[in-house]
Amino acid sequence: MTTTEQKLMTADELLRLPRGDGRRYELIRGVLIEKMPTGDPHGEAVTRTSYWILDYVDANDYGVVRSGEPGYRLERDPDTVRAPDVAWFAPGRIPAGTQGYPEMAPDLAIEVKSPGNSNPEMAAKARMWLCYGSQVAVALDPATVTAALYRPNTEPVIFGEDDTLDFGGLLPGFAVPVWRFFRRSR
Repeated sequence: MTTTEQKLMTADELLRLPRGDGRRYELIRGVLIEKMPTGDPHGEAVTRTSYWILDYVDANDYGVVRSGEPGYRLERDPDTVRAPDVAWFAPGRIPAGTQGYPEMAPDLAIEVKSPGNSNPEMAAKARMWLCYGSQVAVALDPATVTAALYRPNTEPVIFGEDDTLDFGGLLPGFAVPVWRFFRRSR
């Protein structure tokens, strides 16, 4: 069957897929894409990054953080549903009672490099989030203990493990040493 003959899936159909088998998916212009389990150190970096962002959000009552790849509808007809590893939304952006996939990109999208990802793929993911409306996208690399920070219309800024990552006015006062996103201690 050629791509033009293939039945495209909708976001609503994706949402109704069985979840008991542990499989994870994204939908790109109606085509179902399976995401492979990533293992560690990816899992640890996602957990630690979620912790630091959530700690900030709770301490400052400022916005909403999501991890575990809940998914966001970015396009319709055909539908695109993508899921960053960690997402942050400014206060009030996700309406109370929202069900399914919110139709928006997060203000901050964080992707953690998996063993199967290349650096160009990570850059493309970060730029994709910016194209859909994210204000900041970050690509974390556990192998090099670095963070690449992307903003619209600028070159990425690379932070080493000894640098402190902040998001400027997006999360005022947030500042965490890069190495803390990857491990408990030095």
